[in-house]
Amino acid sequence: MKINKSNYEFYKKVFKVIWEFQAPYYGMNSYSPTSPINVLESWEKENESIARRGLKEGLRDSLTGLNHFTDESKIELNESLISENLPSLNILTSQIKNVPKRVLKNGKIKNINEYYIIKEILCDLEYEITESERNELNSLYEEYEFGK
Repeated sequence: MKINKSNYEFYKKVFKVIWEFQAPYYGMNSYSPTSPINVLESWEKENESIARRGLKEGLRDSLTGLNHFTDESKIELNESLISENLPSLNILTSQIKNVPKRVLKNGKIKNINEYYIIKEILCDLEYEITESERNELNSLYEEYEFGK
């Protein structure tokens, strides 16, 4: 997922819809001063580049975190996104879902984006990969982390 000056507001809207949906499930107030949206807006005032990177990481974390939601909840969120003329969850998560297969096929983590996605997957013990895939991804993760 590429977030740049021209599509920043679009992805910020996506992130806002997802965060406002997720916050109650996490027992958080989506409008608190420490909410990711408010933090992001403070970063925008300081440094646009940092805000873009923060949005990218926050959106990726939010999408990865949806693995713990029920199918009914995902359907509800998907409908919220579509009603705002935003991409469906399938479109948004497809980039993340393809990363483990691509990394395993290539036999290495190619960049920092893949690294963070693999890190999230390895931390999520319920993520649907086999034990051998998890072990191989862990080896590739360590190779990238310590080999640099």
